[in-house]
Amino acid sequence: MDTVAVPPDADHQVTVFYSSHCSSCVQVMPVVRDIAAAHQGVRFAYHDTASGGDVYQLYSAFDAAYGSSKPSIPVIFAGDTVVLTGEEEIRENLEDVVVALEHGLIPSAAYEERWRDAARHTSTVVLTLPLVLSAGLLDGINPCAFAVLVFLLVGVLGAGTRGRVFVTGVAYSLAVFAVYFLAGFGLFAAVRSFEVAALFSTAAGCIAIAVGIIQVASALAPDLPIRPAIPGRGKQYLAPLMQKASVPAACLFGVLAGIFELPCTGGVYLAVLAILSEHATVAEGILYLLVYNLMFILPLLAITAGIGLGIPPERVDTWRLGHRRALRLVIGVFLLGIGVAMLLI
Repeated sequence: MDTVAVPPDADHQVTVFYSSHCSSCVQVMPVVRDIAAAHQGVRFAYHDTASGGDVYQLYSAFDAAYGSSKPSIPVIFAGDTVVLTGEEEIRENLEDVVVALEHGLIPSAAYEERWRDAARHTSTVVLTLPLVLSAGLLDGINPCAFAVLVFLLVGVLGAGTRGRVFVTGVAYSLAVFAVYFLAGFGLFAAVRSFEVAALFSTAAGCIAIAVGIIQVASALAPDLPIRPAIPGRGKQYLAPLMQKASVPAACLFGVLAGIFELPCTGGVYLAVLAILSEHATVAEGILYLLVYNLMFILPLLAITAGIGLGIPPERVDTWRLGHRRALRLVIGVFLLGIGVAMLLI
């Protein structure tokens, strides 16, 4: 199969990738075509990614060649390094780029630095490894995330040895990891496939703010009727499995717990997924999701090790209950901050 490559003269033209199914593209394409009509000496190449096939491969080739960190559409490539992504960035910078092409000022990496600076400052939330690491760990210490593990290991201690605690706890943690990773990747892939990253980011920002308010309110007023917790029906399904000490039961328990925990712990994850959808390639997205979910289960593995080495489960649960309000407050403030930042992008 032939490899689709970036044309050798791409740096002397304006290459536009858009989708006929993308609302931002529909809004900005008339502006792009008006600028093209006003500067007929500059060549424009248009590619609708909705057609798929070679167009999407060409889009990926441009993304790799220009080192774009924001691969969502609409996106415009020009010169040696110019990448304009999103309606606002294109509206503000495209005509200046076209004029520079018209007068032979670009391609020039040094001259194009001004648009790289502009692009760096248009995003309020920056995708970084520390952000993903800290978000995953913060999500993992959510009281909902490890409450069920403590109850499971209490049952294991009553039915087996401490060696069984290690095996069961690890099996449970890996099952939770699998559920969260697959759910996250499925949503990430769907958002990119349907090209609704901007809409998803707005929705995730609103949800993050709403969940953040609930978390803060439940921390400051624990008697409120609305608080983050595993649904009652979920507890009914999980309760019978707590009596079993087998590894298959622990795996099934982890799968069900991961599903039922999502309403309680999903706020942070949803916010991170929205940022990944807008700023990460597929390969980067997979890597970040692996890192996030490894950090998410790290507290579960730590609890397993602690109980396996002799720490009474009751002490762990006492610590959880004693710090529950503080943890909810920290998570709530984090969600409010990232939610507001996402809406300001």
